[in-house]
Amino acid sequence: MFAFYRDWMSIFAMIRFRDLLFLLMTLCFLGTALQLSCEPQQQRLESAVFGEQETETLEERVERLRKELADAESALAEQQTKSATAENEATVSEAPELPATSGPEIPMGALVVVSGEGGAASGFAASIKGRTFFVTNIHVLGAARDATFTTVEGEAVNVQGVAFVSKNRDIAIVPIEWDGPTLEISSSLKLDDVKMGQAVTVMGNSSGANVATRLRGEIRGIGPIELEVSAKFVPGNSGSPIVHDALGKVVAVASYLKDYKSDSKWTEDTEFDEIRRFGYRLDGDIEWEQVDLNDLYEQSEAYHRFEDRTRVMWNVSYMLAYESQLMTAYSDHESLGYLFGPIDSQFNWRRGTGSAHTAQILKRFISGMINESVSDYVDTQRALKVGYYQKNFDSIQEFRAKIRDNFDKFLQSRY
Repeated sequence: MFAFYRDWMSIFAMIRFRDLLFLLMTLCFLGTALQLSCEPQQQRLESAVFGEQETETLEERVERLRKELADAESALAEQQTKSATAENEATVSEAPELPATSGPEIPMGALVVVSGEGGAASGFAASIKGRTFFVTNIHVLGAARDATFTTVEGEAVNVQGVAFVSKNRDIAIVPIEWDGPTLEISSSLKLDDVKMGQAVTVMGNSSGANVATRLRGEIRGIGPIELEVSAKFVPGNSGSPIVHDALGKVVAVASYLKDYKSDSKWTEDTEFDEIRRFGYRLDGDIEWEQVDLNDLYEQSEAYHRFEDRTRVMWNVSYMLAYESQLMTAYSDHESLGYLFGPIDSQFNWRRGTGSAHTAQILKRFISGMINESVSDYVDTQRALKVGYYQKNFDSIQEFRAKIRDNFDKFLQSRY
């Protein structure tokens, strides 16, 4: 009860105090207004008593002060504008002159677009030991039997006769009769003080669009025969020059991309968990071998035929062994399609491999695939003489062995 009474008394006291405060504020305001309203008459009375001439009323004074304030603000704004202009002029006069464009001045007329049934790619004209050569990758030149070679300025480049190909690098050079612009090649990255982190430019036929593009980046890694760069070149840039910006010289030929995404737990969430780009160096001891261009075309076709057959057999064997599915999408394949004839006309997967008829057809199909996996080995190996193709041929032999293992795994699981 006492607490209830005390609370109400407190509220009552607060109300009375608030009302009193409001009354005092009202009186003050009225007093101020009365004083202001009497001030003009007081000023006039004082002027009359002391004999002074009346100068201005309160309203006139307020108007005068407003005008003076506006004039002062205008003058301040003008002064600030002049100061800012002077500061900008001083900054521009002291700033160093920047070049109109950054990066090397690559002679556009030296860039060559390669276009044909085998795809689109790049190349360039360069002077090497006093002679002019068309420079590109071996894998580009080998697939260019019916290709055209044209500079980005529309000049045709006559590429025929013989080529010189590196035994250990994906680089090919062809002597050409050419009086147009050429690119300079670094004869020694060591003497030219080429280092990681330095800027480079890749210029070529990106994505086979038949236009020259400029892709900037830097050197990320240097190896005995390769460079890694951050410039994001793409298919179509194979054969493009990698030009050192400061030197203006070609330091490598853009060659291949490799996908390292989730390659292993050691590269996850690092700068190496990505697609990386490499080019072959043009300096150092390069061992060249001479080859007739027609012979190079034949070797390229033999290798790619072997590679394509390997891809088809791998896909079919993997799907059978691990997914229990038979792929029939290759029934129109040039050299392996005949094996799918009985599958298309007689095979009924719904009957299951327990059906004697189905099992017989499937066994004949797998037996034919296994025979094909070894039938072209000897002929292809004999056809390949260029080191680049021999090296790649050897690297896919393990896939042929895995193909046979996949087919054997399926047969053992079913029969």
